[in-house]
Amino acid sequence: MRSLISLGANLGNVLETMRSAGRLLEEEFADGQLTFSHLYRTPPIGGPTGQSDFLNAVVALDSQKSCWEIWESIKRVESELGRQRQHRWEARRIDIDLLLNHSEKVWTPHLKVPHPRMCMRSFVLIPASEIASDLIDPVTGWTISQLRNHLLVQPPLDLLVVCNTGSLKSRIEEALHVPATTHSFRAAVEHCPHPNELSHLSKMSSAKLLIMCVETPDPETIQWEDFSAPWAKAMGLTPAPGLTSLVGPRYLLPGNDLSWALHEFSAAAHAQTCPILSTEHTVLVSS
Repeated sequence: MRSLISLGANLGNVLETMRSAGRLLEEEFADGQLTFSHLYRTPPIGGPTGQSDFLNAVVALDSQKSCWEIWESIKRVESELGRQRQHRWEARRIDIDLLLNHSEKVWTPHLKVPHPRMCMRSFVLIPASEIASDLIDPVTGWTISQLRNHLLVQPPLDLLVVCNTGSLKSRIEEALHVPATTHSFRAAVEHCPHPNELSHLSKMSSAKLLIMCVETPDPETIQWEDFSAPWAKAMGLTPAPGLTSLVGPRYLLPGNDLSWALHEFSAAAHAQTCPILSTEHTVLVSS
């Protein structure tokens, strides 16, 4: 089976950290075959201001390991390199994610495969297309190359945000338009109370990314992944068959924390078009 793993870092001696991560991955997957992309330099997306640029790379792995086995290996490498997870999208010594594992789909609170944000991140899809352009994303059915090329299109909307409740739709619309100059992306907001109605949305084909925003009636006692499971199924994020009429990249996120959801919208839009500098002569692991 073929897998994709992403690496990123922007703290300390970043180049040496990335190369150490590559060597450790080779040790963890000594029984597999690894192919490394070149390194790419990108600005930080979504995190606190004042961060340094990131170095990013993607690794293709041929092995028979399951998603969970690969995930455990990745966590060991991060731990050995001193990764400490404290704040979301903060500067980090190393960040390693499992993007894809053949056609497997996992939807749990701890692990989601394919990686939920892979489809919208140019700094992932560009290095991934260098080494695995024909690998298929099991959610969209598109190849990595098709996902990358989709980022270059210019539809009327960057985002179509769909809410499971009318009140959430109203709050998001108000936040996105007051003041209108706060957000630099083009978005429409719609209400869809039932997962099976997703395919009937009028603006579906005119947006680069569909974001389904689901709020739970009682976030203190209801596990979000459990409550949103019908939406995940309809969107093709779980092993169960989804709506065959959905087309293109899609993302499912919690809607109870409005400020966090708005931050996710902005990060998703900017990740699609952020500038990427290819370091053609800098390799992660020497052959």
